[in-house]
Amino acid sequence: MPRRYAFGRADEATHPDSIRATLAELVSTFIFVFAGEGSVLALGKITSGLVMIALAHALALFAAVAASINVSGGHVNPAVTFAALVGGRISVVRAIYYWVAQILGSIIASLLLRLVTNGMVMHLKPLLSTYWQPS
Repeated sequence: MPRRYAFGRADEATHPDSIRATLAELVSTFIFVFAGEGSVLALGKITSGLVMIALAHALALFAAVAASINVSGGHVNPAVTFAALVGGRISVVRAIYYWVAQILGSIIASLLLRLVTNGMVMHLKPLLSTYWQPS
């Protein structure tokens, strides 16, 4: 069965379901970036290693997808949205809305992390040198 690609309807921009799904993508991406990158910044305070960062990312991704899967499909990642677009699952208009929402969600999460941590930055070179030695 051939895939059907759709550009999108004219009323899709203002349809409540489309707006709700776009907001769900924004919030879920915000959750994932805030929790995941917050765990990286917390590594400077807590010396627990990469396992805790990986676990925080896994739990943040689980929470983000679980929060938005019934509304928008739980894409969270622009690459997943692109795959859904290529697979014919969503329209071009909805994919663009999701991409904009995902980018805005990650920017808002990053700015809030910067505000909350008072501009703290984490340099990964000391962290990586303890786990990986280039040959």
